[in-house]
Amino acid sequence: MQTDLDAYFEHLRSERQMSPHTLDGYRRDLAKVVSFCDKQRLADWQQLKSPHVRQLIAEQHRQGQSGRSLARLLSSMRGLYRYLNQEGRCAHDPAAGISAPKGERRLPRLLDTDRAMQLLDGGIEDDFIGHRDQAMLELFYSSGLRLAELVGLNLDQLDLPDGLIQVQGKGNKARVLPVGRKAREALEA
Repeated sequence: MQTDLDAYFEHLRSERQMSPHTLDGYRRDLAKVVSFCDKQRLADWQQLKSPHVRQLIAEQHRQGQSGRSLARLLSSMRGLYRYLNQEGRCAHDPAAGISAPKGERRLPRLLDTDRAMQLLDGGIEDDFIGHRDQAMLELFYSSGLRLAELVGLNLDQLDLPDGLIQVQGKGNKARVLPVGRKAREALEA
């Protein structure tokens, strides 16, 4: 197994010209696979099957590995088995069709009211750019826009008399949001 790994890493280094950091990550990932194979008494890459890979992923997950780390481990294995297949050393990929557990979705960091007020009341320049920035900040804060929605806005999406704005949100879904009084004033300035 180690001979195949050495040849694979040399292939990645010389032919694929992977960075040393990427190679180190692959080495760490595949060292876990080799250690698992040793414990399972699997002597070569042909003996590693999909149930083994599922067991390895489950063990790593129980040990606290994140979904991202497990996805990279699976990716490292798929790359190795692709190489082994090209070299005629192994015809199957035991990691095919196996996905890592979903990672934790982090909630976005919120801007607290005091910090938002500091931004809104901060020293805005008395020129076109300053007024534009003030209007954007007021609209961002008063309407609860996502940053991508704010920067993608066009003036024709604003309905200032009714105090509404139509935005294209995530998943290309249209949303109609209220525009606060201060934001309307800043937009009309």
